[in-house]
This record gives sequence, C-alpha cells and structure tokens, in this order.
Amino acid sequence: MRVLKQHLLPEKACVLHYSIRYFLNESSLQQTKITAPSMSQALAKVKETLGKDAIIVATEEHQGQVTLTAAVEDNRCVTPRLRAIETPRTEINERATYPNPLAAIKAVCDICDEHQLGYGFCEQWLKELSSDFIVSPVGITRSLSAIVPFCPYWLDEASPKQPIILVGPQGSGKTVTIAKIAAILLSQKRKVKVLTLDTIKAGGVSQLQSYLDSMKQPLLVGEQKLAEVLMRCKDPRSDEFVLIDTPGLNVMKEEDQSFLYHFFQEVNSPLTLVLAADMNPIDAEEVARNYYFFNTQTLIATRFDATKHYGGLLSAAHTCGLQIAAYSDSPSIGDGLHSLTAEKMIDYLLFK
Repeated sequence: MRVLKQHLLPEKACVLHYSIRYFLNESSLQQTKITAPSMSQALAKVKETLGKDAIIVATEEHQGQVTLTAAVEDNRCVTPRLRAIETPRTEINERATYPNPLAAIKAVCDICDEHQLGYGFCEQWLKELSSDFIVSPVGITRSLSAIVPFCPYWLDEASPKQPIILVGPQGSGKTVTIAKIAAILLSQKRKVKVLTLDTIKAGGVSQLQSYLDSMKQPLLVGEQKLAEVLMRCKDPRSDEFVLIDTPGLNVMKEEDQSFLYHFFQEVNSPLTLVLAADMNPIDAEEVARNYYFFNTQTLIATRFDATKHYGGLLSAAHTCGLQIAAYSDSPSIGDGLHSLTAEKMIDYLLFK
C-alpha cells in the first residue's frame, strides 16, 4: 500500500526564494476509500466525494474492482505550503519594482489579466504582495516565488536512485525533452539509460533512437524492459541515471487512465509532467490535476518560443504545487533546457 509520505517533497529549499514543506498529519486529512468497476468511475467518485483537489494515497485492484484511497486536507487542497525566505534586494529583478504599493498592485492585476490567470491566483498573489508594502520601491518577484514553486536546480539534484519519468498529453514534447535531459547528463560525464514506452505514436521510437544514436547511446523499448531499468535504480552500486519516456496520454479516456493507474503502481516514483507553455489555463489546470493524482511533482514547460502568454504554465503549477523545473524554447537537442526562476518568469510576463 502506498502511503501519503511518498507525495512529500524534500524539505530543503529548491530555489533561493523559498522552501517547500508539507505540513500534513493524519488528523488534518479526510481519507476515503472508493470502489468502482473501472478507473474512470473510481476517479469520478473521488472528485465527487472529496473534490477536485484530492490526491490518491493508495490503490488496489481485486476481482475486477478498482479501490482508491484518496485524501484531502479538511480546509484546502493537499498541496505544498510555501514559506517565503527573505531574498537580498540586490537579487530582485530591478525592472519589476514599482514606486508605491498601488503601482505594484496594478502591475500584478495587469499581468493576471494579460496572461489569463484566474481570480484566485490574482487574489493570492496580491495577498502575498501586501507583505512587501513596508519597503520602497515595491517588487513583485518575491511574492510570485511565494505562490508558485520554482526549482531550477532539479536536474542538478537528481539521483540515480530515482528514475526520471516524463508524462504528459500527446504532442507536449516529452520525447525531445527526454533526449535533452540525456544530452545534459552525458555532457556532465554521467551515465544514462533511456527507456521508451511510447510504442504507439508513429515514428516515436525511431525519433528518440535517432537522437540517442547521435549521442552513441542505446535505447530500450517496451514495457518488458521496465522492471529491468527500475532494478538499476535499486542497485546501490549503480551510478546510471534512468530516463523513462511514456506515451502521450489523454487522461479523460478510460484506457489512458488505466495505463497511468497500472504504471503508477509499478514505478512507485514521482513523475514529471511535460506541458506546452501555450496551453490555455483552464486545460492546463485540468491536466495538472489529473496527473497530480498519480504523484506528479515536477513540471517542465515546452514551446516557450510559441507563445507570449504563460497563464497555463503558472495555473498548472500553482493549482497543485508542481515545481517548475525548466523550460524549452527550441526543438533542437543542442539548445537544451533552461532553468526557470521567479526573476526570469517575471521577465517573460512583463517584457517578452
């Protein structure tokens, strides 16, 4: 049985501006077991009973019935609570400071309007911003980092003991992203092993194979190799990073929910959601919520070059406390991934 602590994030700060902790205990959680004939029906009952912010704590399948143990905090979504850490003012993006509180409030409201961020997001940002009114000029960067988790050191802190597993909708850029991660790790003289489970998409395997051929790396293909690579992570002597590419999923479909359900049971590891930056906020938020059910903790944004509106990315991260780890602004493997901080995000929101 999986326990809730598998959903917890490391206690140390992921970026200079904040640390993320879960302050959860059994007394603060409402837990419910839901049994249904199928995964989709079970998930629908969970949302109906506990609301859309519930997470899956444990899963069972017996005699054709799916049982989900779900939990939600009594008062709010079970997501990371953010504790802001004071940042030296010399590190704040000077272009994102304003002469007085009213000007800062207007800037935040304009950003939320321009990037289609909802009322709840804007209200929480303004609430966090209010604690900066005692200084002048007023910056808006720290308050953004307090409500949206940024983790630019995610890959630097990755361990061979934990596989890097990319999930996401069709066409989100998982295959290119997994190749970029492999290239980055290899450039750091680290060993990698890449597995693709995406045997459905036409050309998916050959595309990744061609990328890895240029790096002189083999590619493992198919679910039959999954147990093998997971054993590598459990080997204390192994220094090889395991990267897993999954099929593009539509989590609204029964068969895709079933795949994700069984995959979640087998890997027992956090997932990384790959999401296109140009996705509209409502769809992005819904996708994030559905993947968050299955211990998704990190988010990588693709297609940064294809949009000037980033509400989808921020909504997805804020709704479920997903750590924004990196972004891609080119399909070229050589262009790699870029770390994303609150300062850089503010630049995109205001000036790009």
